[in-house]
Amino acid sequence: MRCLLAILAAVVMVTMVTAVQAEDKDDILQQRKELEKIQKEVEQGQQRLDSLKNVEVSVQKRVSEFDQKITTNQKVIGRLNREMQKIKGDITSAEERLGENREGLDRLRRRYLGNIRQFYFATQRTDSSFADAPNAELELNRKVIYLTAVAGFESGNVEQATNLLGQSQEQLTDLGGRRSEVRKLKKKKETSTSLEKSKKRQQEKALEKLRRQRMDESERMMTLQQAAREMEDIIARLEKARLERQRAGQQQGPSVFASLRGQLPSPFRGKIIVPFGNSTDPITKLKSFSPGITIKGRAGREVIAVASGSVAYVGNLRGYGNFVIINHDNQYYTTYAGMGEVSVTEGQYLLSQGRLGTSGPDGLIKFELREGRQSLDPVKWIRIDSF
Repeated sequence: MRCLLAILAAVVMVTMVTAVQAEDKDDILQQRKELEKIQKEVEQGQQRLDSLKNVEVSVQKRVSEFDQKITTNQKVIGRLNREMQKIKGDITSAEERLGENREGLDRLRRRYLGNIRQFYFATQRTDSSFADAPNAELELNRKVIYLTAVAGFESGNVEQATNLLGQSQEQLTDLGGRRSEVRKLKKKKETSTSLEKSKKRQQEKALEKLRRQRMDESERMMTLQQAAREMEDIIARLEKARLERQRAGQQQGPSVFASLRGQLPSPFRGKIIVPFGNSTDPITKLKSFSPGITIKGRAGREVIAVASGSVAYVGNLRGYGNFVIINHDNQYYTTYAGMGEVSVTEGQYLLSQGRLGTSGPDGLIKFELREGRQSLDPVKWIRIDSF
């Protein structure tokens, strides 16, 4: 009977150790799958970086094209300004010539009229005067011939001066029309330049946004790569712990954390700005997956543990700031990234709503919840009224 009991005890012990070993192997397998997932995210991040770089090159090309158009328009505007100055000078000269021609025409007209008046008075002599002075008629004829010649000459001068005046007026009218045409062309080019500058500013803003996105994506990739290295260390530690539990014959019980679904408090009071799950970048059109949520709140606000557990990891990840992982029943894990101050240490056990630290200057906390390797939507676990 004692032998039978011993055999039964041995069988139970072997069964328990086998179950523990199988469970540990599953846990390690899950962590390895998590590592593969991180590596895949790194590859996707590289694709996003390449896409952002291509878009950035395209935007830079458009900015350069706008620069060329603006430079060309400015050269045309400069040429039109010089032409306007020349036309202005020509108009001034034409106005001066017009004034001179008017004055000359007035002088010629007065002189012509004076000669006509003299001719008129000279021809009004009476016949009695000719009888008193026999040579007077001859003298009068000579004077009439002279005045007729002078009048004809002055008439030609008046006609020539009138023609010059008409030419000056026509030239002035042409210059005025040319000035109006150049002004319209200049205004059109200035409007076009203003439009091109506005488009250029828009493209420069888009370029700056792309550069920030590329920088953010680059930092995210570096974070993922560091996370992959951290995950490798975690796998190594889990393997070590598995071997120790195997030797000690420990058995893992049911998870208390699983019963808290929908009842957890928010780790940080604020507004969710990045939801859990798949999303598509509006510019690159590439899809990405967020394994958690990002909460925007006040800088320096308290960050708390959503449930009881032990601090499995405390560190700093580039782009995420201070980073804390809490182990809940060796089955569920919660992560808190972006903290400015951390007030816990690895191995420390925390009760629910225990203080982890405070948010950083940007007031952003990235929170993830996992069951083994599987990412879970934190919103389904946290009370909505606690945000």
